[in-house]
Amino acid sequence: MATLWSLLPLLAAGLGVTAVAVNGALQAFLGVAAGVMALVSFSSAVLWGLAATDRLVLRPVHRLVAQAIHRTMGVSGVVFLVLHVWVNLIQHQIGAIAAFVPFTDPNRPVIFGLGVLSGYVLLAVALAGAARGVLARTGEAGRWRIVHICAYPAWGAGLVHGLNAGRMAATWVTVLYGLAVLGVIGALGLRLAFQDRGAARRPGAPLRIPLPGRERTEARPPAAAPRLGQDLPGRQPVGAGTGRRRLDG
Repeated sequence: MATLWSLLPLLAAGLGVTAVAVNGALQAFLGVAAGVMALVSFSSAVLWGLAATDRLVLRPVHRLVAQAIHRTMGVSGVVFLVLHVWVNLIQHQIGAIAAFVPFTDPNRPVIFGLGVLSGYVLLAVALAGAARGVLARTGEAGRWRIVHICAYPAWGAGLVHGLNAGRMAATWVTVLYGLAVLGVIGALGLRLAFQDRGAARRPGAPLRIPLPGRERTEARPPAAAPRLGQDLPGRQPVGAGTGRRRLDG
């Protein structure tokens, strides 16, 4: 995982140089395709992240594989996101301020603003995932969970941005977005269903069945210690015999 993150600046720079060197038609295609692939990569990251949390169907080795794919898809989403923003900047599809400051585009502030916000949050989620080990060692794992949950609304905002920004989406783009939505909804539904079923299988207290021929013995409270001056059972009170001997004498 560290190797993938170390290659991220090199990959982004190489894709950016390639976008500048090619002609305008290919730049236009890369601007759209990179955005679509960024959303598909983040959608795959969400799906594999949900799969990695399963403890009823997947074995530990399978969960490790799902976590590795989840992180790889997150890094891929960041690479395509950088390329998407860069190509749209060099094509003057969006201004430099609107590309980094949400809701500042003069023409379509809401649609582009949702895309900018989605990009920031998803980038923060990816960075928080890379620093999860450090946060866990410092006792800040709760912050990682809070940031990670924000991936769901950010993914939805990116979906709205992708379907409404620019020209009408092509058929293959709509199909990919539809598959992403269905996949995330299905994975969430399965996770909730398996969680409920797993909770029903894990009772709060273990069930104890008495063995045949043995009676259940109930714990009895210990006997209280005698107080000072209190007669002990089976023992004659102090001074009783002395008094009788005095009366007899």
